[in-house]
Amino acid sequence: MSKKKKTAQKKQQGSKNPKQVFKISQALQQAQQYQKVGEWQQAEALYYQILQKHPHHNKALDFYKGLGSALNSRGRLAEAITYLQRALSLNPNHAEMQNDLGIALGQQGKFKEAKECFQTAIALKKNFAQAYYNVGIILNGEKQFAEAITCYKKALSINPNHADAYNNWGNALSAQNEFSEAVVCYEKAIALNPNYVQAHNGLGVALKMLGKMTEAIAGFQQAVALKPDYIDAHNNLGVIFTEQNEFEKAEACFQTVLTFKPNDVTAHSSIGDLFKSKGMIDEGITHYKRALEIEPTNWKVHDTFLFTINYSPNYDQAAIFSEHQRFNEQHALPLAASISPHLNDRKPQRRLKIGYVSADFRQHSVAFFIREILAHHNHEQFEIVCYYNNSHFDKMTRQLQEYADDWVDCVKLSDDKLADKIRADQIDILVDLAGHTSGNRLLVFAMKPAPVQVSYLGYPNTTGLTAIDYRITDAYRDPQETSESFSSESLIRIPGYYCYRPIDDTPPVSELPCLEQDTITFSSFNHAPKMNHNILALWAEVLNTVSGSKLLLKTKALSDEPTREALKKQFAQWGIAPDRLFFEMFEPAPAYLKSYWKVDIGLDTYPYNGSTTTYEALWMGIPVVTLAGDTEASWAGLSTLSTLGLTELIAYTPEQYVDICVKLASDTDYLQQLRASMRERMLASPLMDYVNFTACLEAEYRKMWETWCRGELVCSPCVK
Repeated sequence: MSKKKKTAQKKQQGSKNPKQVFKISQALQQAQQYQKVGEWQQAEALYYQILQKHPHHNKALDFYKGLGSALNSRGRLAEAITYLQRALSLNPNHAEMQNDLGIALGQQGKFKEAKECFQTAIALKKNFAQAYYNVGIILNGEKQFAEAITCYKKALSINPNHADAYNNWGNALSAQNEFSEAVVCYEKAIALNPNYVQAHNGLGVALKMLGKMTEAIAGFQQAVALKPDYIDAHNNLGVIFTEQNEFEKAEACFQTVLTFKPNDVTAHSSIGDLFKSKGMIDEGITHYKRALEIEPTNWKVHDTFLFTINYSPNYDQAAIFSEHQRFNEQHALPLAASISPHLNDRKPQRRLKIGYVSADFRQHSVAFFIREILAHHNHEQFEIVCYYNNSHFDKMTRQLQEYADDWVDCVKLSDDKLADKIRADQIDILVDLAGHTSGNRLLVFAMKPAPVQVSYLGYPNTTGLTAIDYRITDAYRDPQETSESFSSESLIRIPGYYCYRPIDDTPPVSELPCLEQDTITFSSFNHAPKMNHNILALWAEVLNTVSGSKLLLKTKALSDEPTREALKKQFAQWGIAPDRLFFEMFEPAPAYLKSYWKVDIGLDTYPYNGSTTTYEALWMGIPVVTLAGDTEASWAGLSTLSTLGLTELIAYTPEQYVDICVKLASDTDYLQQLRASMRERMLASPLMDYVNFTACLEAEYRKMWETWCRGELVCSPCVK
C-alpha cells in the first residue's frame, strides 16, 4: 500500500470517531487539572483510561512515571509499584518506567525482580546508563563485585560524567580490598561532584585502609562539613580516633551519632571498642549488649562481645561458656544446612592436607608462636596450606609463606566462596588460629568445609562452635577435672601449648636495675584492656607494700594524655604519688624490649593473663608474677610458669600475689640469678622445643584423622 493511501486511511479512521478524540482531549484536560491541585487518585483514573485507548500516549506515560517517582520518594513503595505496573501492563516497552519500577522493587528488597526490570530496560534501550548503574547496585548487594564493576564501567562509557557510577565502583573495589584503585574512583566522583558526601566518606575509608590516616581524617571531616548529620562519617572518624588513642575525640564523634540516632548499632559497638581500648571493660560490655539488643543478628558485634568478656572479672567460666553457646546457636548452627558429606580419601596413614586459617600471618603474636610449627612440619607426612585473611604483607608474612606448600590469600573471598575453596582443596584437617579475635573466619568453619576441624593458639577459650571438633590446649589451661564441661570442642592437651621463638634482633639481657637505682621497678607492658580496675588496685597494694618501689607501664593507650592523667588520679586515690609511676608509649619491635632494662619484676594482668608479653618479659630475664583464677584466660601464666618450673611465681589469691612480689623484691640475689639464667631455662623447656612440640601436634592430627576414618563421632562431654 502506498504512503498516500495509508495517510488517507488514517484520516478516514480518525474522521469516523470525532467524539472519541474529543473525549480523550477532555479527559486529558481534566486529568491535568486534577494533577495540578494534587488530586492524584482522580488524575490517575483518567490517565489510566487514556492509556487503555492510547498505550503510547506520552503525557499519560509521563504522568505515571512522575507519579511512581513521587510516591517512591515519599516511601510509598507499594503504591508506586502498583501504579507503575498498571501503566506497564498497557505499555511494557517503556524503558524509563521499567527502570523506575526496578528502583521501587529494589527499595522493597525484591532484588531479583528489580534486576529483571533493569535488564528489561537495557534490552529496550541499549545505551541506558542509569539502568546499567542500577544493575551494578544490585550486583554489589549480592557481593558479585566484578560483575557490578562491569556494569559501572558500561554506564560510564555511555555517560562519562556519572559521578554515582564512579562512587559505587569505588565501593565495589573497597569491598575487595582494592583500596588504591578505589581511591582513584572516589576522587573522580568528587571531581565531578565536589559536594558528594558519600564519595568523601568512601575516600576516607579507602585511605584509612592504606594507612594514610591524616588524609582519611580529612575525607571524613569534609563529609561531615557537607552533611553534619551524616552518621557514617562521624562513626568512621570515631573509629580512626580510637585507633590513634585520641579517646576524647573518638567519644565525641560517637556521641554525635547517638544524638542523631540513639539506636545506631555501629556507634554503640564502637563506643564499646573505645572503652575496651581504655581498659574500661564493664562500660564497653554495656555498649556491646546495647548494640545486640538493637540488632541481635549482628554476628560481628556478638563476636567482639565474646572476646571482651574474657577481660572481665565479672564473668566466670560458666557464664563465658554460656555466651559462646548462644553465639553458636544464633550464628553458626543456621549454616549447618550447607554442610555436605566429605569425600576425602579415608586412608588412615596417607599424607594429610592441613589447612591453617588466620589473619595474623604477619608481625603479630600468633605468628611468633606458629612460625616454628610451620617451619618444622614433616612435609612427607603433611601438606601445609595457609589461608591468609589479611591484605597486610610484611617480612614475617614472606617468611611464613616459605614454610607452606600452598598459600591462599582469602581476605577477598566471601564465607561461602572460602568454604567452597577449602572443600575443593580437599583439606583433611582445618585449623582455626583466631577464635573470636579480629579477622576470624569462624562462619566458614560453621559450614564444615573439612572433615576434621580444630581450634588452636589465637584465643584463650572455647569457640562455642559445635562444628569445630577439637581444641589444642594443655593440662594447666584446661584442667582435666573441670574444663570439659565448658568446651564445645574435645580437648587435646599437649605439654607446653605455645611454641615460642623470640623476635629477631632481641636486645641482650641487662644487669638488674635495682642494684644501681636502689629501688625496685615493677612493670606491665600488656594491652590496656587487660588493666582493669581490680588489677590496678592490686598493683597499687604491691607498691604500697614494697616501700619506694615504682611501676612502669608501657602500652598504646598511654599515648592519650587524658588516659595517663586518669591513671595518675586513680593511683593517687590508692596512695601512690605520680613520681612513682612511669608511662611509656608503645614502640615497634625490637626497640620496645630495651625498656625491660629498667625493670626488675613483671606484674601479670588478671583475669586475662599476658601471653606474648609474658614470654618477652621472661626472655629479657624478668620474672613475672601471675594470678591464676577460674577462667582459661587466667591460666595462661600458670601454664607458662609451671612449664618453666617457676611455680613460686604463681599466686592463687590476691594476698599471695602481693606476698610473692614482696618476697622477690627483698631478694635481689635471687632476682639476679633468675635474670642471668632465664634464657637458658626457656631454651631447655618444652616452650622452645620446636621439633618435639611439632611432632606431638602432628601425632594428634594423625589420631584425629584416624578417628574420622573409622567413622567415629567426636563429641565434647558438654554437647548433647
